[in-house]
Amino acid sequence: MWHSPQVKAASRQIHIVTQDFAPLQWDNNGKPDGYVADFMLAVVDRVRERLPVSVGSFDFLPWKRAMLTAQLEPNVLFFSLSRTQEREDKFEWLGEVSPYGQYFYQLESRPAIAVDRIEDLMSLKLRIGVQDGGNLHSYLEQLGFGGNGNLVPITDYHQGIEMLYLGRLDLVPLTAFLAEASACRMGYDGALLKPVVFIEALAQPLWAVFSKESDPELVEAFRQEMAVLRENGFFDKTFAEIRDSWQKLACGR
Repeated sequence: MWHSPQVKAASRQIHIVTQDFAPLQWDNNGKPDGYVADFMLAVVDRVRERLPVSVGSFDFLPWKRAMLTAQLEPNVLFFSLSRTQEREDKFEWLGEVSPYGQYFYQLESRPAIAVDRIEDLMSLKLRIGVQDGGNLHSYLEQLGFGGNGNLVPITDYHQGIEMLYLGRLDLVPLTAFLAEASACRMGYDGALLKPVVFIEALAQPLWAVFSKESDPELVEAFRQEMAVLRENGFFDKTFAEIRDSWQKLACGR
């Protein structure tokens, strides 16, 4: 939990929730870190120049709990999530915070899985890791996956990577520009990851949102200040610096 130095009694107090997902956002020894976290906290600072705003807490939560919190409480700032038709009316959408595109990955040391489409995986006897309750989970179930037990629920990508390298999964979805570094950071040989098929239907930017019933003036101020920081290059600079340094530190190259 991270507390703003401003007093909690401020007229507009926000609660920030997200899932640990380096290098977008993660808990770095009790302090939020990552290019999305840095971007959104910079937005908070700019909004403070216009409105009396304080951050009551900054919590890293399991995905389902973060999603539920952002649906049930006012003035909750939540990121980074995909904008889907199912979620459209559940939040106040603020702006994009990260590019996002996933592949299903296998280990190069295992027999090659050769498919052209996601649907082609359905007829194969594969154990496919998928975040329980996530956007991809819903998409695969709509395609008809899950009936034969080929979907294996996982908490997050850390668990998915671990299970893949331990031979408990055949495929795991990972963000393209983060996959190798994510494995290296957990002590595995990231060079063994081999992309199998791109999840094209879900390749879209991740967003920041406010919960419904949030202060309308606050919502609009965040939208405007996010746009300003994107236009002046702040986001692109932060994204490039943290992504590149994280990759180098994780894999040593």
